[in-house]
Amino acid sequence: MNPAKPSPPSIVLHAHSAIGGDALTDLLLGIEEEGVPVETHHHDELNPLTLAHEAAISSRLGIGIGVALDYVVVTLEKLPEDRPYMAEFLGGADRKVGSNAARLVKRIPLRRTDR
Repeated sequence: MNPAKPSPPSIVLHAHSAIGGDALTDLLLGIEEEGVPVETHHHDELNPLTLAHEAAISSRLGIGIGVALDYVVVTLEKLPEDRPYMAEFLGGADRKVGSNAARLVKRIPLRRTDR
């Protein structure tokens, strides 16, 4: 009997089911560049705040990302659902947002998203 290998602690990303993989590429690359694992799941929920909050709660690292309605929302499990850590428009600074989510895990300074 071969027990299933447990998955490593990771950031959890919940995206609306209408968001394609191409829209998430830069976001995921930003996380990958920082060397932090990420799990992606698609859901029918349209509210990016709810998606991010539920992702953070299900993440062993306590950091979740929600993507819906042209927004990327990053939050921590201890923050209230309506007060995310950061929110940006999808397609703007996705790579930096992904990098910053990973930098929260690593506890290193965040990158500015306005340049």
